[in-house]
Amino acid sequence: MIMHHHHKENIEAVTKMALQFLAEAIGQCPAGLESSTNRDIVFAVLGFQYGAVRSAAYVAGLDESASAVIAEEVVSRINGMDGESVSQFLALMPRLAEKEYPPIGIGGKAIIAFYNSSTDEEKLSTSGLLLEILRQIDAS
Repeated sequence: MIMHHHHKENIEAVTKMALQFLAEAIGQCPAGLESSTNRDIVFAVLGFQYGAVRSAAYVAGLDESASAVIAEEVVSRINGMDGESVSQFLALMPRLAEKEYPPIGIGGKAIIAFYNSSTDEEKLSTSGLLLEILRQIDAS
């Protein structure tokens, strides 16, 4: 019973942490990001979000299935997407992670750096990594 309670607390903490971090990261990006039809941008944003959630879940000691549940909730809430769309995109993410799709790795490192930052300037820098990814996509 205690283990289950601790597990539930970890899920809630990771969900809250991911939502806070990703809201900060998206807040630095251009308006209308959530309605973009550019597939490269959509995959980069969702990959970054997926990587952040996955990394936070791993640090909290949660398994892959718990991470997947959290990712679905967080990505749906932060982007205002319906569950079916989120599920379709997230189903592709483990394969992209295996292929070391850069936004996933960057999102994973950024959330940890964000929460280990001691100053607001450092936090702003780590949450700005999503904007940097988008700039690189625009440049190509």
